[in-house]
Amino acid sequence: MQIESSIRDLDVSRSRRRAGLTLMELVVVMAVLAALAAILIPMFPNMLRRAHKVTDATQTGEMTKAMQLYQAAYIGYPYNFDLLTDGSKFPAYLPGGTTPFGGFVTAQTLSADEEAALSKVGVISVQSLAGDNTAANFHPTRYPYGGTLTASAVQLAPTGTGTGSLSGAQSSGKSFAVINLTAAQTANPGFLQTVTAADPTAKYVVLGIGARTSMVGQTIQDAPTSVPQEASFTPDNTYCRVGVIFKVSGNEVTNADNRAKFIASVALEDDELESTEKDLVGYYQVAAGTNNQSGS
Repeated sequence: MQIESSIRDLDVSRSRRRAGLTLMELVVVMAVLAALAAILIPMFPNMLRRAHKVTDATQTGEMTKAMQLYQAAYIGYPYNFDLLTDGSKFPAYLPGGTTPFGGFVTAQTLSADEEAALSKVGVISVQSLAGDNTAANFHPTRYPYGGTLTASAVQLAPTGTGTGSLSGAQSSGKSFAVINLTAAQTANPGFLQTVTAADPTAKYVVLGIGARTSMVGQTIQDAPTSVPQEASFTPDNTYCRVGVIFKVSGNEVTNADNRAKFIASVALEDDELESTEKDLVGYYQVAAGTNNQSGS
């Protein structure tokens, strides 16, 4: 029994001596971890951008379906989209700041006919954004408004001049985000290429799908939040929503009894407006290492 006890004590002593790593083992482990870090860390930014691209592509496609479902169910498109201006200018918390979306848009008022074109397809009102971040309960994504739903509402002209001239008096006098086609097509030659080629003088308005849109609770559960692709661009400091484009003037609108036409859903990026196709192409460019720009 004494011999067995001594053997057990010896085994315990040996196991205690082997409880930690030797210096050589520790060096080997650290070398392996350093090698893995050298391989994986450079991949993280591309993985984040790829996730961003595929998520935005999915969201813009789903929002287009939700718009079409709403229009079919209610014989009109949703209302209370976000205006993307405070009524006169772009707030600094939009992606890209006071020159948002890479200069793809400019702040412009619409004529009564252009507003009526939106009203006739169901967009009877929009929500103006807060001019800065000092409003009560302000949050750049969840609550970018300066007041209540009623206080922030901008009612659009129900009828135009009736002449189809698009020269009626401005009823609301509020500025909208109107696409600057020259700048947009210079930065992205394929942007709305098929649509604009047939009607090059038309006007296109961009609206945000925010928490107050009438789609919420109808064809979508919540307003979609764009997935940031870099640490400095997050829903907590920047307006991170998906947008929709309506055509409010041009031959096609006039010939359709001055009714606006829904064109597309787009990702509201800090450097451009991105369609589903552009995001999908960007995903594969990032995966192939041919597109490493954070905003592209």
